[in-house]
Amino acid sequence: MSKPLGYYSLDVNNNALLRDMTESWGEGLDHISEADTLWLIARIAHEAWQQEPTNSAPSSEAEEVVDRLHELSYHEKQWLLQALTQ
Repeated sequence: MSKPLGYYSLDVNNNALLRDMTESWGEGLDHISEADTLWLIARIAHEAWQQEPTNSAPSSEAEEVVDRLHELSYHEKQWLLQALTQ
């Protein structure tokens, strides 16, 4: 990640968690390990999904993707994560 967290409208100065993260891993989180990145993405995504305002269940299409994730390589999974967040 090369852009500082502020680029994403995250206020590092007024949020202790974000400030601690940048102190540990740098302004753009450049020093975070790949393992920590993936673990945090999974945990944050799960919490965000639980807070999603519509409380919609996953579609059958989304559930099929989960059932078929084994068909993707490690790098394809990473690229798919990038595509989903754009």
